[in-house]
Formats: sequence, structure tokens, C-alpha cells
Amino acid sequence: MQVLWVVVTAIAALLAAVGVLFVVAGLKDVQRARRTLSWPTAPGTIRSAEEFERRLPVAGPAEPRIHYEAVIQYEYTVGRVLVGTSTLRVDPAAYTNPEHAQSVLRRYPPGQAVRVAYNPADPTDAVLEPGAHAPSFVRLGVGLGLVALGACIPLVARWFAARL
Repeated sequence: MQVLWVVVTAIAALLAAVGVLFVVAGLKDVQRARRTLSWPTAPGTIRSAEEFERRLPVAGPAEPRIHYEAVIQYEYTVGRVLVGTSTLRVDPAAYTNPEHAQSVLRRYPPGQAVRVAYNPADPTDAVLEPGAHAPSFVRLGVGLGLVALGACIPLVARWFAARL
């Protein structure tokens, strides 16, 4: 019984440690995304908007997973320098539903004038949609879940041990 308790504790500690790493990375993601809200903006123009389809292999005979991404090419001027990039937002924007990518493409038709938020320290680092969005919180949420799971496993194990 003592060996089992050591194994349970080790698994719980490992889950919690990995969770803490995810929480730290997630907090950095959210902080970087929120920082884009204070970036200066410049007028820009959408050059192209295309849907990119990425097939992800899966094991066995199952169909591959397909992710759809809206790739928006735009250019903007900072000072006297014309800059071009394709970053929509800080967090990834790949979807399993093609309609999500299509809705992004409809918001940014080629030729449309836009405001581009750019990093003043590196004007080539820019986004069309500043701020934190749902994907910004994924690693933070996974990390908190792992920490909670790591904390709960010993409690559940004690509860079961008391019932035996």
C-alpha cells in the first residue's frame, strides 16, 4: 500500500509540475496579447485574403484532420518604411470548421483600409486584431486544469483508501 501511495503522489506531483509550466507559458501568452492593446496603430491596406488548408495526419485508417486558416496579407507604413506581414492576431487562428476561416476572410476583403497595431520596438511585429482572444487562454486553462488534477489525485486516492 505504501508503494502505491508513493506512485500516486509522484504522478500527482508530475501533473502539477507540468501544469505550472503551462500556467507560466499561458500567462506569458495572455500578457503578450494584452500588450498589443497599447501598441500604436498605422493605416494599412489588405493585399490578399486566402484560406489555407492544412491536413494533419492521424494514426490508423481514420481520415486526416483538416485545419483551416485565414491568411491575410496586408501592408502598412511606419514612418517612411512600407512594411508587409500576415499576422492576424498574437494567438493562432486555425479552425476545424471552414466557416470560421471564411468569416475572417469576409471581414478583410482585398483593398480594404485597416488600422494595424504594431510593436514600436519592432515595427515588423504587427497585428490586425490586438488584444487577448479565446486561443490566448488555452495554455493557461490547460495548465490550471493539470494543477487542479494534480492536487485532486491524492485527495481522491485518500478517499478511496479510507473506503477499503
